[in-house]
Amino acid sequence: MTTNEQTAEKTVVAKVLTDDLTQSKLDAINHEYEAFQRYIRGDEDADLYSATKQCADAYVDTDNLREDHDYPWFIRNDVFDVGVNVEQHDTDLTDWWLKLPVSQVWGGVNVPIQPHDEIPDEADVKDSKIVRENGDYYAHLTVRQEVEVSEEYDGVIGVDFGVRWVATSVALPSRNTEFYGREIRRIRRHHHDLRTRLQEKGAYDTLQSVKAKEYRRVNDRLHKISRAIVEKAKERNALIVVGDLEGIQNQDLCAEMNRRLHSMPHHTLKAYIEYKATFAGIAVKSVNEYMTSQTCWRCGEQEATTRKGQGQHLCHECGLDDNADKNGATNIAKKGLGKDIACPLSSLGAVCEPALEPSGADQASATVRLRADLEAPASTKRAVRRAK
Repeated sequence: MTTNEQTAEKTVVAKVLTDDLTQSKLDAINHEYEAFQRYIRGDEDADLYSATKQCADAYVDTDNLREDHDYPWFIRNDVFDVGVNVEQHDTDLTDWWLKLPVSQVWGGVNVPIQPHDEIPDEADVKDSKIVRENGDYYAHLTVRQEVEVSEEYDGVIGVDFGVRWVATSVALPSRNTEFYGREIRRIRRHHHDLRTRLQEKGAYDTLQSVKAKEYRRVNDRLHKISRAIVEKAKERNALIVVGDLEGIQNQDLCAEMNRRLHSMPHHTLKAYIEYKATFAGIAVKSVNEYMTSQTCWRCGEQEATTRKGQGQHLCHECGLDDNADKNGATNIAKKGLGKDIACPLSSLGAVCEPALEPSGADQASATVRLRADLEAPASTKRAVRRAK
């Protein structure tokens, strides 16, 4: 199998387990964080670790600071350490520890952390930052690694971003379909109503807390969805194809549908898929979504098709009665193979060599080998797996 070497980068958010710290360690961290806030606002005598002062000078735009806002505490990569063997610790508590540079403790303090994602042993951790939210500390660790991305695949997975489901994936040649993230719309709707009530009452402190909780819940789900899609691609040795999103946010629907559409975090999910795929050695191809919703994936008809609501796609040419999101994802997969979506699925052939242009794929092309027997039955309405 031929591969192409690329540099992969991601930010791993790790919660500092402050409940398990001694009071002296917590005091040292609080002191450093608050000294950082004073230093960037002009207090040259703030008791702050010297390398942290240098980071503040490099990263913080001190001319445009908000007085009512805390800024991330930046830490230089050569003065902190993260891993499973920072020092000998009780591993029943956590597998990961972070050594933070602080002015009050010689050599820094070692704190337990809980990363939301894996930190590869061979990866380099670059300059990072510490963020405080509602009294809790989170380390935002910038992780960079050289990876080998495959150039040969046995299939393709097309991903369609939508309103009813945040993402729908279809694998070719099997046509296996997965639906992801319907509960994100429920979370968004719940918090939208809650924010409206809080604004009417003037409860702005509670409003900020609710916004932060919504962000964490949605972001956690996006990480799980993107991880599931990449794991499927890894299992199938499949190229991932996503829509470029250029048109999806510009649609002019009714007011309620516009709100639902714009509240869906499609760009964030797309970015998560791209960086997770790169770390897994899987290429991601971005394609224009034009006509992918209207075109029948089976026969290629583009005019004699209708869409009933948000869920059903009907083709009056070949009789296809299928899920609308699945139809779009299948056409995105076809486009990813460099094929005209107006051509029947059965005409794709066995070997395709699509160009890999945007979405972080640096190599010029990839080879995708498909089985030739892609003809679909007369009706494709059947049970498919829905992933929450």
